[in-house]
Amino acid sequence: MQNSRQFHIDQGQPGVSIAGTKERQTLHSWNVVVTAKNHEQRHLARLVKRLGDFWWTPFLGLLVGRVEDQEAFCEQLRRREEEKPGFLRPLARLIPIDCTFTFQVEHLPAQLERAVLAYADRIDSGSFYVRIERRGHPGAIHSQPLEQELDRMLMEHLQEQGAAPRIDFKDPDAIVAVELIGDECGVGLITRTMRERFPFVKVP
Repeated sequence: MQNSRQFHIDQGQPGVSIAGTKERQTLHSWNVVVTAKNHEQRHLARLVKRLGDFWWTPFLGLLVGRVEDQEAFCEQLRRREEEKPGFLRPLARLIPIDCTFTFQVEHLPAQLERAVLAYADRIDSGSFYVRIERRGHPGAIHSQPLEQELDRMLMEHLQEQGAAPRIDFKDPDAIVAVELIGDECGVGLITRTMRERFPFVKVP
């Protein structure tokens, strides 16, 4: 991973890049979501500032960013925690993101179906579930029914392909993580191997 330029941490205004520019990062540029523990947003920003481009969202404690290599980024965090216990104290969780898109509420279910189906080959006959974390659109998007519908849809698709998958909420082989941030959506796949190697990679 190449070294990012030196960052200037501003006052944490929503939509302002940690890199100091007042221009909102362009859509499709983020591939990591990091959530801070209570009152640790600024500390978390300082923690990740040298490892990629990160910027504030309008939601407290939530940053999104772009790193060259997600696995290398996670490994750097893991090693720093190993070398300096407590280094990751501000970090509540991290979600790697494979694809992002804008959405309108009425079109979101169909868009998510396409995004989730992209993981069918990787899940195959393994265990899985879909987890949605919504920020914004209160009352308009209901996460649990949508999760259930996506679980059902992916299960039926895999069965039609001859696979034998199963839903497992306790210790799945894979979690399809959906991050709804305002009118933007990011989707990523968290594997068992990833969770075991990087304990901070997890869903709520």
